Amino acid sequence: MRILRMLLFVLVMCAIAANTADFEDGTSICDKCTCLVANSTTTVLSYDLLDCSRSNLLHMFDNWPKQFETSNPQREIVVSLSGNEMTQLQPLPPTSASLVFSCRHCKLENLASGLFLDTPNVLRADLSWNKLDGYVLSSDVFRGQYHEEENYASLSLDVLDLGYNVITQLTDDVFKYVTSLRRLSLAYNALGKISESTATALKQLIHLEYLDLSYSSLTHIDSEIFIEMHALQELLIQGNKLTVIPDAVFHTTSLVSLNLGENPIDTLNMNKPLHKLHHLNMSSMPALNRIHVDSFQNVKSLRSLTCRNNTALEVFDLAILGHAINLQQLDLSQSSLKHLSPPNRRVNDSLIQNSLELQSNLNSLEILELADNPWHCDCDLQLVLTHVGLKLDTEKNSRCETPNMLISLHLSELTHIDVCDLVVNETPKNSIYEKPAFLRPRAIFLTLLSIGIVVGVGIVIGLIIVCLKRRLTDNGIGFTSPVRYTSVRESTPSAVYQL
Repeated sequence: MRILRMLLFVLVMCAIAANTADFEDGTSICDKCTCLVANSTTTVLSYDLLDCSRSNLLHMFDNWPKQFETSNPQREIVVSLSGNEMTQLQPLPPTSASLVFSCRHCKLENLASGLFLDTPNVLRADLSWNKLDGYVLSSDVFRGQYHEEENYASLSLDVLDLGYNVITQLTDDVFKYVTSLRRLSLAYNALGKISESTATALKQLIHLEYLDLSYSSLTHIDSEIFIEMHALQELLIQGNKLTVIPDAVFHTTSLVSLNLGENPIDTLNMNKPLHKLHHLNMSSMPALNRIHVDSFQNVKSLRSLTCRNNTALEVFDLAILGHAINLQQLDLSQSSLKHLSPPNRRVNDSLIQNSLELQSNLNSLEILELADNPWHCDCDLQLVLTHVGLKLDTEKNSRCETPNMLISLHLSELTHIDVCDLVVNETPKNSIYEKPAFLRPRAIFLTLLSIGIVVGVGIVIGLIIVCLKRRLTDNGIGFTSPVRYTSVRESTPSAVYQL
């Protein structure tokens, strides 16, 4: 019996030792990491800081530093384990304080069950830049303590960053205990077409205000995925494979900012209302060549429009300003724009014909970026620049590329020239504009033909000579006679040397 007790005691001690070995010693953690207590150092902080970034840690620490007030819910603790090769993340030690946690670039592949079980007031968690997949992420990871009435308590998690992982889909209950999330990032995960389980998981986040689905290889977004997200204000879906604006976007009734950039959309059509949209980014869309101007009556509250680096877009119609009357910033730089059409067409059933109405449409515009475009400087462009009344930055490459008589003229100087009365020939026939004779297509063709003939004749003559020589040699007739050598022995010295 005594031996059995001894064996049991040894097994328990071994288990405790093994369990302890999986954690870093919290009592000496400040020897490896930076520990700062709120308002107790020359650097005034409103929170306790435990910075273990790049400290060669392999495991979670088993306890908090003694100087931290972990039982006070009014305190805030900021913890960073980023840059440590941990592979697996164990549960955090208990605390009632508000917690901000980061473990980026940790090569994480697994998360322990109940990761935040003893930290019910965790506010933000950054688990980006790891190797986590959708099967590792489950409701069991993001759950609170057990309650008989509610099964498990919910966490007060406010911000969750899961970007730059290897997530292809989410389990349908992953956010079951963190439905209070306001900001979520799934950027740079190969989601592809959002699966049914992923859609179910996202639909639970009815309090979400910020959602980042950028660079996730998305080809389609379920039309009902955002219906219950009445608080969603910022949506990032740039860098995907969307060919049209998903219908799901138009179900976001509170959307303020939308980023559509870097998608293969060729025609932009805001075909449904987004009454609260203030910021729209549609940059770096290589296929974009057409914008439905009249569709912008659905985004009348628009204040900022970024439409830069669209290499297929050659014309931009400022009739958009007749709909987005509150537009303050318009960025059209680094595209292939040649023409900037003034709003001289029917807008809101009224025909804008005079400069006074044009001025009224441009009154709210404060920033207009036109740099790095091959502008054709004509009367329309001058009219727009005159009524915008903005001072263009002379250091930026905003210059005329055509017509030839205005080439390299900065757009800021265009308002000082009466362009509308200039007689402009796009393809002048005057000899002063013609290419030199040797650069004309006919001259180049004749030169190449002459060179070809000379080379060809030379090759033919060479072949003829070689053939004749071989034939004459075979018949014993050569062009040279053999050299005969005669040996001279005992020659007589010259008479000059005999004297």
